[in-house]
Amino acid sequence: MSSSRNDDIRAALATMPSDHDAAGEYRPTVEQIFTPEQHANALDPNTPVVVGSRGTGKSFWAGVLEQEATRDVASIAYPNIGLSGLVVRSGYTGFASEGAVTAKVIDARVPQGKERDVGTDFWQAVIIRAARSVLDPSALDESIRDVMQSLTDPEEAAMELRRLDRKIAAAQKTLLVTFDAIDTWSNDWRRSSALTDALFEVVWSLRALSAVKAKVFIRPEQLNDEALKFVEMPKLRSGRVQLEWSLVDLYGLLYWRLSESIQENGEAAFAQLVEEEGARIPMDPVARRRDWSLLLDRRAQERVMTRLAGPFMGKSNKKGKTYEWPYKHLADAKGEVTPRSFIKLFVEAAKFGSDRADLALTVEGIRHGLREASKVRVDQLVVEYKWVKRALAPLAGLTVPCEASQIYRRWADSNTLNVIRRVSSDPESGFLPPFPFVVKSEADEDQRLVQAMERIGVFSYRSDGRVDMPDLFRVAARMLKKGGVAPNVSM
Repeated sequence: MSSSRNDDIRAALATMPSDHDAAGEYRPTVEQIFTPEQHANALDPNTPVVVGSRGTGKSFWAGVLEQEATRDVASIAYPNIGLSGLVVRSGYTGFASEGAVTAKVIDARVPQGKERDVGTDFWQAVIIRAARSVLDPSALDESIRDVMQSLTDPEEAAMELRRLDRKIAAAQKTLLVTFDAIDTWSNDWRRSSALTDALFEVVWSLRALSAVKAKVFIRPEQLNDEALKFVEMPKLRSGRVQLEWSLVDLYGLLYWRLSESIQENGEAAFAQLVEEEGARIPMDPVARRRDWSLLLDRRAQERVMTRLAGPFMGKSNKKGKTYEWPYKHLADAKGEVTPRSFIKLFVEAAKFGSDRADLALTVEGIRHGLREASKVRVDQLVVEYKWVKRALAPLAGLTVPCEASQIYRRWADSNTLNVIRRVSSDPESGFLPPFPFVVKSEADEDQRLVQAMERIGVFSYRSDGRVDMPDLFRVAARMLKKGGVAPNVSM
């Protein structure tokens, strides 16, 4: 491959968006939609619970469902799950948006300590208002307070839901109410869990309706919270859909975005390269999503990666193949790799440059990409777990795997547990702590913090009981590992 063609592909990679966060007010665009086959069930209106770690696509798919243009694209990619005729309303998104309630509204309508009683009335009112808006868009102007006050009798509320369900079905429509970013509605463990419990009770009650449905996007440790007491939680957990990304899916995403690059020279150069490898890009966008070999065929993907970066991460296969290495080193302790981390590695590898005319990427550039992806992954994790950086900071320089006692000692020397306790309880800038603190410090709080980090995929245990950490977090935490990628001292 010519030097100029490699330069064009590298430029396309370097300018590829990698930091989009579908949470907040950002919403996905049609061009960004990539549709792995195994994610179809996550969009299915009949699937009430979608589980995924930070960065796996919960908010992205919620955003796709909430917009008609992006929902139409998903409907073409997934024609058998009933997205046609679907009306989507936001129940909760973590920010102010049309139809969605905010944390302030929840606080105003659900008194502290009344979450399981008033909470079910509140969430039912959110769904009733959404259902009314399908028949009359102006219904979204009605306050949740007024809806709750007009339906104080539980029998009346249930009858109203059934009436709305019949009318929506008669109009040949289906309503889906989405709930995302649910960890943001309270910094108090008990209140957060009780509100979640109440929501699931209401979601479960909708199973008897045909045209009114709800979908909750939730993190694994939230769904598995032992404080959730709703009697049907085991059934909701067993029916969940897990958002996961395979190695083939992630390379499919990478190649899809290259084929859609805003860099015309890069897009043309990449199209020429893949055609030479027998993976010509279909002109028809529907055929491209369904049949393009670079989205589905591991061998075709590996051939293209070899053209981009060479076959091995060294002179031989001893250090691994360039195709497999990024996935292996970007996995968290549960073996999960997020699309944000994967794309970030390649963006930064491209920015690192290449001193070889025959390759777009170099081995050292890929390692550099891992360092940058690690740093960004920890930053992203901190958005949802604000205590993580405070827990990792004292561990810099520690070599893993190690005995848990070494970690406990570092935390004791830096007063980590007390700092997390104090900062998390701040009335202005507080956050949900890693576990519910008691009034007096317990002897096992160090162990509970390790367990909290294990639940979110930061720590794992070796068979001999030692604590380990995947490269994805270890590098950003400036921790060491024999034979592993060294942290950048300037990180």
